[in-house]
Amino acid sequence: MPSASAGCGSAAQFADGRYTLTSDGQTREFWVDVPSNYDPSKPLPLIVGLHWRGGQATDVYGTGDGAFYGLKKLYGDSALFVAPNGLDQGWANTNGRDERFIRAMVDRLKSGLCVDVTRVHATGFSFGGMMSNALGCHAGDVFRAVAPIAGSLWSGCEDSPNTVAAILIHSQADSVVGYQFGEEARNKYIAKNQCSSTVRSIGTNGCVEYQGCSAGHPVVWCGFPDGGHWPPEFAPREIKSFFDRF
Repeated sequence: MPSASAGCGSAAQFADGRYTLTSDGQTREFWVDVPSNYDPSKPLPLIVGLHWRGGQATDVYGTGDGAFYGLKKLYGDSALFVAPNGLDQGWANTNGRDERFIRAMVDRLKSGLCVDVTRVHATGFSFGGMMSNALGCHAGDVFRAVAPIAGSLWSGCEDSPNTVAAILIHSQADSVVGYQFGEEARNKYIAKNQCSSTVRSIGTNGCVEYQGCSAGHPVVWCGFPDGGHWPPEFAPREIKSFFDRF
């Protein structure tokens, strides 16, 4: 069942476009996408889209079919989206600064929009995938599921008793963030979510789901043979299918 945020039942405090907040003494930017038929009485999932190294929030926010890694097209008007801007065009997350910013951003959105607090998810590619993993490791009190694409643990992976569901997508031909670094991140979730080593195939793109994970916290691994360092075409479909389970 949806769980309504504080912003439900009140006029929206956000529309499409750029906003800022101060975090750790720095002005940080984020770009919000609100459905055209937004209803303040209807809690919607919130999806955080994290950009790659050298990119920026507007690359994810974008327009057309590629917005939010293709998820905006699939969700249409059934979700809220936000694209935060990293520092120095990345997500080093030094001393947890980027996690604090993203937490503050999500809190602002929960106060100003009608968010289903049980369905806050994060995804990102490359450095954005690394930051997705950092949130998956340490911010399970905020995020329900994460979907790192070509990610690693290079933005940090602090210990936390909170768990998230995770779908990880990584090419065996990735020459920028090696396949083994994606496997390392996957193994963190397998251990934390108490999954077994047994897998079953799901979907149509070679993804497998680990069995026996703690209730409500599945781990899916989509290790595919080609494509190199770029999100595969199947990524949005697999991610949405996974997010929709919660």
